[in-house]
Amino acid sequence: MDRDIALEALGAICNATVTSVQRQGPIIHSQAFQADFHGAPPQQKPLNIANFINLVLDGDEDSQGSTSHFCYLQSALIQDSPPVQVQQRDFEVPKDKCQIIDEDEFFDPRFDYDFTHLRDCETFSRGGEVYERPCGWQRFALKVLDKYDGNAWLGTSYRTTQSVPGEWPVSFHGTSKKGAEAIISGFYEPGPGQVYGRGIYSSPYMHHALKYAKSFVSKKNGKRYQVILQNRINTQYRQIHNSGNYWLIPVPQGSDEQEQRMVERAIRPYGLLLKEI
Repeated sequence: MDRDIALEALGAICNATVTSVQRQGPIIHSQAFQADFHGAPPQQKPLNIANFINLVLDGDEDSQGSTSHFCYLQSALIQDSPPVQVQQRDFEVPKDKCQIIDEDEFFDPRFDYDFTHLRDCETFSRGGEVYERPCGWQRFALKVLDKYDGNAWLGTSYRTTQSVPGEWPVSFHGTSKKGAEAIISGFYEPGPGQVYGRGIYSSPYMHHALKYAKSFVSKKNGKRYQVILQNRINTQYRQIHNSGNYWLIPVPQGSDEQEQRMVERAIRPYGLLLKEI
């Protein structure tokens, strides 16, 4: 898998067409991209590390299959709820939604890693939690070094099976905060027993995250792929549910700026995982 496939994967999880300033294709010269990259109009802000997770979550609001995903989440979280079958649908490029990135500022190939043929026989931990390495997947690393308040949350580049001080644990994918609220609130009345609600749900276990994976057929080679985000979670803002299978980052409703700050301090994607299916 190459960078072209990674751009298509970004499109699948952002529910948009994604291109880059390095690949000045026809879409860049369309009416929506008359301004240059740094002077893009307000409706076409560049996709970067700072706004990435919020664009992913917003894109999940109206993406294909999102209703099925949230119904599955509701059935997984709420006791005695009947099981829901997830309807997997391949992503199709929306005609009216486009994003542009600077690849040099978005990807960090130094930390790409091919887990495709790995099979772990040891137990790994990150941030004091079990880390289930994404065996069978290929990771495109995101350029997150020095983009936040230090780099301790990432641990160390020298990888062992053990955690290091200040490191955040790993989770996979993440559901839209508004969509999760809409599904769960319909079945869960406010009261002393309420434990679920508006926020970002992700899982430390790949087999749970797979239920929310986006799939797409590459226009480059005709092959079918799944894509999942690999995140770090700030345990200070995390709630653990469903016997540890789901982690919730509560996000009370507020202004866009307030919500973005809450999300940034609590969940940070650092890898794009792809797998041919």
